[in-house]
Amino acid sequence: MFRASAITLVSAAILLGQAPPAQRDWTQHPAIVQVDTQQDIYAVGDPHADYGRLGAVLAGAKIIATLPDQPEAVNWTAGKALVIFTGDLIDKGTQSLKVIALVRALQGAAAKAGGQVIITMGNHEAEFLAVPDGEKTSEFAAELKTAGLNPAEVAACQGDLGGFLCALPFAARVNDWFFSHGGNTVGRTLEKLSNDLQAGVTADGFKTLELIGADSLLEARLGDSPWFQPSNADAQTTLAAYAKALGVAHIVQGHQPGHVQFADGVKRNAGEMFQRYGLIFLEDTGMSQGVGDSFGAVLRISADKSKPSATAICFNQTATVIWDTKRKAALGKIPPCGGN
Repeated sequence: MFRASAITLVSAAILLGQAPPAQRDWTQHPAIVQVDTQQDIYAVGDPHADYGRLGAVLAGAKIIATLPDQPEAVNWTAGKALVIFTGDLIDKGTQSLKVIALVRALQGAAAKAGGQVIITMGNHEAEFLAVPDGEKTSEFAAELKTAGLNPAEVAACQGDLGGFLCALPFAARVNDWFFSHGGNTVGRTLEKLSNDLQAGVTADGFKTLELIGADSLLEARLGDSPWFQPSNADAQTTLAAYAKALGVAHIVQGHQPGHVQFADGVKRNAGEMFQRYGLIFLEDTGMSQGVGDSFGAVLRISADKSKPSATAICFNQTATVIWDTKRKAALGKIPPCGGN
């Protein structure tokens, strides 16, 4: 009876153009992936359907040799390194499907070489799964239709693509680094955050406020009033407390390629790879032509735990250390790679 009822709910939701409640194996596909590695970590934010620029930054960081015409032919060159994509593979451009195919091909190629690729969900993926006919994700829906796919069926977790999107983790803890799309954990522990995400999706599907609420892990904004700087606390104190609750030392997020204003006057300008206090790392440089803040960069986190460092690598292989043990309480950033 339960299985028949579940199928009926899914079918009805598709007919109404709505995504049904998510059915997910949380053991096989946890809300938060946790990994410990002795290898370098590379973080990539917000490709937004720009296959060419994503390929250029991956090649610039020597994660791939060159960008092939067909994603499945990609050649992984990062050895045993771990690469994490923090969401927003789709929308704002016209090559969402090709970008998805590339990162999925990288997962297989990396595994064969002893490496690993983690792909976490962005707010655009979550919002598509929640409302497949919504205005915000209309570019992706149109691309699916052109490819002969039904957006409502994909958002209902059907088929290979739907299964992939619906199974994406919402965050990752790698060593003492926490990666997510929007960054805001509201001071929860990893266990509490994971449980809340799982409960929200189980109850409300991808429409849960845990994913797409204004202050959620995937959607929280920065701008002149960053989520990490509430009126009753300074940014460094809040970030340190949030990191401690997670059991990490650093928080990395995508989602925000533009202006950020700290209360003490420090600014992060559009397109910059940026860190402050060694606590918050903003890796979304607006690489997509649909955004246009820069040609893109990759954040490389050194495997040398005796001399930890984080380096921003532009598409043209220019590399700049933006944090190390000497810069723990300092500001680090690079100007936009290449311009717009």
